This record gives sequence, structure tokens and C-alpha cells, in this order.
Amino acid sequence: MARRIRRAAAFLSFCVVGGILLHAQTTTTGMVSGTVSDSSGAAIPSALIEMTAAQTGTVLKQVANAAGQYVVASVPPGEYQLKVTAPGFRTFVVGGLKIEVTKSYLQNAALEVGLVTESISVTAETTAELQTVDATVGNVINMRHLPNLPTFTRRVNELLTLQPGATPNGEVTGARADQSTFSLDGIDVTNQSVGGLDTWMYLSVEGVEEFRVGVANPNASFGRGAGGQVALISRRGANDIHGAGFWYHQNDNLNANNWTNNRTRVKKPELKDNRYGFQAGGPAIKNKTFWFANYEGRRFPRSGTVTRIVPTDSLRRGILRFKDAANNINEYPLATSRACNTSGSDACDPRGLGLSPSIAALWQQMPAGNDASSGDQLNTIGFTGTVAYPIRHDFYQARIDHHINEKWRIEGSIRYFRQLDNNNGSLDIRGGNIASIRAFPTRQNLETVAVSGLIRPNLTGEFRVGRVRNRAATDVLRPNASAALLGITGAGTPDGPIALDIGARGGAQSILSEPFDVDTQLARKQKNDNRIYQLNADLNWLKGKHSVQFGGHMRWLPTLHQRDDKVLGALGALVAQIDSDLGTLVVPSSAAPPLCGAGRSTGCLQSGDLQQWNRLYAGMTGLIDNVSVLAVRDGSFKPLPFGELLESDTKGIKAPEFYVQDVWRLKPS
Repeated sequence: MARRIRRAAAFLSFCVVGGILLHAQTTTTGMVSGTVSDSSGAAIPSALIEMTAAQTGTVLKQVANAAGQYVVASVPPGEYQLKVTAPGFRTFVVGGLKIEVTKSYLQNAALEVGLVTESISVTAETTAELQTVDATVGNVINMRHLPNLPTFTRRVNELLTLQPGATPNGEVTGARADQSTFSLDGIDVTNQSVGGLDTWMYLSVEGVEEFRVGVANPNASFGRGAGGQVALISRRGANDIHGAGFWYHQNDNLNANNWTNNRTRVKKPELKDNRYGFQAGGPAIKNKTFWFANYEGRRFPRSGTVTRIVPTDSLRRGILRFKDAANNINEYPLATSRACNTSGSDACDPRGLGLSPSIAALWQQMPAGNDASSGDQLNTIGFTGTVAYPIRHDFYQARIDHHINEKWRIEGSIRYFRQLDNNNGSLDIRGGNIASIRAFPTRQNLETVAVSGLIRPNLTGEFRVGRVRNRAATDVLRPNASAALLGITGAGTPDGPIALDIGARGGAQSILSEPFDVDTQLARKQKNDNRIYQLNADLNWLKGKHSVQFGGHMRWLPTLHQRDDKVLGALGALVAQIDSDLGTLVVPSSAAPPLCGAGRSTGCLQSGDLQQWNRLYAGMTGLIDNVSVLAVRDGSFKPLPFGELLESDTKGIKAPEFYVQDVWRLKPS
């Protein structure tokens, strides 16, 4: 026995090191085991077990050992007929035996004395099965039900949330959402950066044959994450030619406009969402070679409602307006008003300039406000409109399965996905014509090849290699280029003038928007190229009453990440942040009206408005708090020019995994 263990270990090492791949049996196939005995319960050695696939006519064979036990490993999901024969006994036949992905089945056979030509037929029950072979908890969804389940994105990823123990956000049995693992045809497609429900390959419900989630007690060959263990297999061809076409359509003509759009007199956003495609499969050589192909497209000229904060007409003229404690609205023309100090000797802007010419030129490009629900209605007001940000994607999938002989089979598949998504985050609102200027071209590839079969009567193995690649980029209008388009003059760089960011804290805290978004989160540029090269080795060894599963998985994870931002506060282009609330610029108290209180309620500024006064004062007069830029060095710490992307090129991440699992059946029961 020790010699056989050493031989098996040597074989596994050869497969992993030499590049021959073994695919984990429990991630793409099922397994059937049992005991063959006579009417008295005595074992029948050397009985022949044959499993014939109903759809393809292919046959899997195995021979029972001296204890009468057998294991048929690496069984592709589908419906089978199981036949057991032995000299001097009637043939035992089980029809309608359904095998599901990653599940193990126990099917004992009690043979009766008689002629082999005589048979005893048993129909597999469809009732709930008491699982005594595998402790994994989870459900299987097959291709008959997948397209009909509610999936908003038409991706099977969403179905993880419908499993027992899963939350709507993707957490499974107490584990975090980023701890779930997704495997497609035995290859890991988990999003290594974000995790959760996202994957590095588009998983269309039309191209998946079975979807299995293990939420507890995962099998040893598939237990890398602490969350859900999601195993998917792609569709395959059969002896019969089959196919389907589909088209899903949504139309705004069937919807009412929303209340906000009606109030602001904004037209109903356009909505014409079309998802369409086809699938087909059949035999290339009957009972031997099968093919399947799938295409899915989406054309979604999406549009939606967006809101930006713009200056009121009075602010564009250089006038600040605030209410005093008596609820009176006081106007302060900064260039001439002397209400900002008790002596009255100087104007609120001691320079006598008030509105900066650069700021005035910037605001001339911005539309008039139309949404009184945003802004303070004195100095700022909302501008709400509709922006088009279409989605277009194409997905291609092809698979071929070939049965070399009764012992060995080979399969291969390829997938390609491309999506262009014009996000509505970074916008151009010049003149009130809102345009999206940010695009996310995403490309995904997956290729896999696998060989599986009988190495010897009591040893089966699966060999698999695969590659996953996910490329995405964020390409937007650079702040320098936007400043040039706006006609901003003054100091700058060889790439263009310095962009202006007024009220620069970003997001909901910004007091004013710009004609072009220059906030770090909206104007940044990023690029990702993530790859997974995977080598799997999984074997099943039947020895006496033991069924030993062992194997190794090797993943190589090279990644290339480029960006021109440091998340918050700086881009790879010069941006002047005009604000008084960032810690550098301090507006003196003499530049603000006296505060209300101590018997003064009119002609004064309420204390709660002081911060807003200072921020608008800095914004109107063009007082710069700081000029930020991301400075980058190369691998030798040599400074690079402004605008060069920060690059992280990681090539050495390797994740080896090994496992051994022994299932010991003490008795047939």
C-alpha cells in the first residue's frame, strides 16, 4: 500500500510540475459510489458497472473491487442509466439517475441469481435524497430553471443571494462578501480585487448548465474561501441538435415620468433596453464529439437624471446673499460693500475686485439653475437634467467535448466579453447640454482545456489548465484639457493651464460644481489588467473500503494596475483647490459681516452661516488654498513628469493549494 501511495504522489507531482492539469472533480462533475452484493449481503467482486448518458450516449465503465465497492468519479452532470452485471446474476439496471454538479451519490446494487440476459429495473427516485456521501450544504440550479429566475443583470452571480444562509449583499453564513469563491468549468473566476458577487468573467444565465452553491461544510477540493463555494459548468452539446433565441426588451413608453422630473420640467429619460442572443448545440460525431455555441448582446441607450450645484444669478454678479437673525436677506457686493467690518473703512474685498475674472469666465459656461430643491437658493441652486450614458456589450462562448474512448475524454472552451459603459459620474454641463465624458471599456477572456479518465481501474483523474484575463480602464477628460476648453488663462504647465476646483471637498460636501468635473474621484484615470493562470490536479483512488481524493491547485496571479490619483486629494494634473475649509487658507474675520448676537439681529451674519460665507468668499474671489498634483517616481526613484501614471506591476504572486480527503465506508449501510 505504501508503494502505491508513493506512486500516486509521484504521479501528482509530475502533473503539477510538468504542466499536465487535473481538474477538481467536485467543481465540474459528480460522483457515484456504492456496493455490489448478492441477496445475502455478500460482496460481489469484479462486477462491471456501466453508466450511459441519456443525451450523448457516452458510456463510463468501472469494476467493483474485492470488497464489492465501486466509485465512478468525474461524471459530467446529466441523466444516466446505471447497469451492473456479473456472471451468474441478473443484470441490475437503474434508469433516470440524475447527476448534478459537485454532488456525490450512493447507489448500491443487490443482484439476484439468474441469467445475465435477465434484468431487474429500478427507477431512480426524484424525492429528497438523504445525503450520506457528502456533507456539503447547498443547492443546485440547472439550465431548465436558470433563465426563468429573477436576475436583473442576467448573470448567475445574483443567484448566490437566494441560497439559504446568504444575505442580499452576498455574505454567506456569517462570512464577509469578499470571501466567496466562484469556479467556472473548474477555473477560478473570483474577482480577486473586489470580491463579493463580482467575477472576472461574465456569467450569462443562458450559457450555464448547472449552478451549485455550497454554503457550509465544503468539500476538501473546493474550500479555499470561508464564504460560499460557487461551482458552475458551461452548457454542452448532445446527440440531438438543440437551440434557442431570446430577446428581452424594456421601453420607457410604458413608464411614467418620475415626480422630480415633472416638478423641474425635465423630460422623461429615454429607456430602450435590449438583451438578445442565441444558443445552439449538437453532435459533430454522434456519441463521440459534441459542440455548443452561445452569443449574447446588449444595447442599452441608457439615460438618467443628474443634479449639479450652480451659482445663482446674484452670485455670478459678485454678490453674496445671506439671511440675518430677523430673517432678512442681506446682499453683499464684495467689491463695494462695507458691511464686513464695524469701521466701514474698507470693502468686503479689500482689493476692490470682488468676483475674480477667471471665476467669472468659469461660471459663464455653466447653465442657469432649475431645481430649487438643491442649493441654498440664495447663492447656489440645483441644475437637474437628463444625461445619456449608454451600455453596449457582446459575449461569445464556445465549447467542444470529445470522448476519446470509454476511458478518456477531453474538453475545451473559450469565452470573450466586451462592454463599453459610459458612466454618468464625470460630466460636461456647459450651456446646459449634459454629456457623459467617462467610459469604462471592459474586456474579459477565459480559455480552458481538460482531460479526464481512468488511469487504472481504481484510480481516476482530471487534468485541467485555464487562463482568465480581465482588463478595464477609466479614460476621462483630463483637468488640464478641461481648463483649456473653458478658456482659463494664467499660470499652467506644458500640458495646459491649471484646472480650478471650487469648494474642493468633493461629493455632497462641494458647495459648487464645475462645467467639467475635476474632483479626484470623478476625473481620475485608471487601468487594470488582471490575470489568473491555473493548473489543477485532482484524483480519486479507491482502496478497499476507502475512497481517497487528493490533488493540488496552482494559481499564478500577475496583475498590472495603473492610476493617476491617490484616491483623495490629488491627480496627475495640476488642480487649484479654491476653498477656505481645507486647512491652509484662512479668511480673516474682517472679511465677513459681524455675527448676530448680543442684541444684534439685523444686518449681521448668523454663526451657522460663517463657514458657508468663507467658502463662497474664497470661491468668488479665487483665493487658492492649495494646488495639488500626484508626483510619481519610477522603480529607480527617478521623478517622472506630471501626468505619468502610478504603476504597480506584480508578477510573483503564486497560490499553491494541496488537499487529501478520505471517505471510509465501514459498512454498505
